[in-house]
Amino acid sequence: MPHPHQSALDEFQFAIRHFVPTLPKEIKEEAQQLHDQLASQQDVDEDALRRAFYEVGVKEYPYRKAYEELTHSTAEAQMKAMVLEHVDEAVRAVIKPHLDAGVSLEELVASDIFESELDAKQRYQIEDGILVAANKLAEKLTVEVGGQTDMYHKLVEKWQAHAAEIEKAIQELEALSQGGEENQQAEIKDKAVRFREGFLVTEPDPQLDEVKKEVEYWRDTFAQET
Repeated sequence: MPHPHQSALDEFQFAIRHFVPTLPKEIKEEAQQLHDQLASQQDVDEDALRRAFYEVGVKEYPYRKAYEELTHSTAEAQMKAMVLEHVDEAVRAVIKPHLDAGVSLEELVASDIFESELDAKQRYQIEDGILVAANKLAEKLTVEVGGQTDMYHKLVEKWQAHAAEIEKAIQELEALSQGGEENQQAEIKDKAVRFREGFLVTEPDPQLDEVKKEVEYWRDTFAQET
């Protein structure tokens, strides 16, 4: 019998496979064990899956961000070249001018161009090319990071502190769910869950300023209603 939440579990496994190569082994093993445990429970609910996404994501996030920051300047140009080589000529003609102009691959995928000028198969070419390039670069970049151990650990600490700031802001948002009407409470709680899910590598990163804006929005809303 297929698992009732198989698509979510597939996303979880995809995230685990694409953790940065410098992530401590114990965190990756913990994530895999958690995935396997959830996969074996047919009666697991969606809230448990969401908690698992957060618990794993918030541990992995600082290492991923530190790795990206340390290797970004080296990796970006190589990634672009590999992706351009991976896609067909029609896709290359669309994206190369933007990449050459300084648009990052991340910005490209998030742009209107990605949706409006490319069909689903063409978008898949780019997404697949990014994953292939990332895997090819992983070993090389891991060696580079290994030669900058002190800097890497400092960056991990920086991103751990940033993650803690985001979590604090999410908690402030959650606290506001005590007020308002039932629908407002549900909306606030759902926003908090979505922000936490963003720590997982397969989701857009939670942005501190966006969480704070959400907090301010609800504070203003409730202030106007009193």
